[in-house]
Amino acid sequence: MLYISTDYVFDGKSPPYAVDAVPNPLNLYGKTKLNGEEVTLAFGKGNIVLRVPVLYGPVEYVAESAVTVLLNSLLQTDKPCKISNYELRRPSHVDDIADICLQMAMKRLEDENICGIFHWCGKEVFTKYGMLVQIARVFHLPYSHVTPDSNLPSATTPTPRPYDTTLDTSRLEQLGIGYHTPFNVGIKSALQSWIR
Repeated sequence: MLYISTDYVFDGKSPPYAVDAVPNPLNLYGKTKLNGEEVTLAFGKGNIVLRVPVLYGPVEYVAESAVTVLLNSLLQTDKPCKISNYELRRPSHVDDIADICLQMAMKRLEDENICGIFHWCGKEVFTKYGMLVQIARVFHLPYSHVTPDSNLPSATTPTPRPYDTTLDTSRLEQLGIGYHTPFNVGIKSALQSWIR
């Protein structure tokens, strides 16, 4: 079994996170994904956990992804807004993750010792505002109505998010597994149909 988990199992205080780093999720999403990891690994010693970052790719609606939803803020030029410029993310295209899962499954069929926890994340680092700027540049959209918010999130934020959840991907890379679609290429393919 291959269980897809999240970088949100970490608190974001000590990146990059190795596969054996001690999880400390800050929010319910991270906690439930960690619970899923624990059950997966306890159920069968040959099972695999793949932790991934924020994902993006083709969507049925723009708000389907925490990345693609940023297009809404760009298109609403009559509504000034603030976008976080604090937390660091390494977005990954869903096609990259699908390819990694396939490669892992194929390697697992060849070698039963391929099991346990693995990490993957994109090679480019962005804040949400940084992703928004990249989207604006790819599609030649104005973004002067969007202000970067570099403030530390309040302790009373409904869903606390980790600062930097960079994952150490070396375990996968040692197996010759991994691929990174450049963000500007991936986001163009993901959002092209939503631009008029």
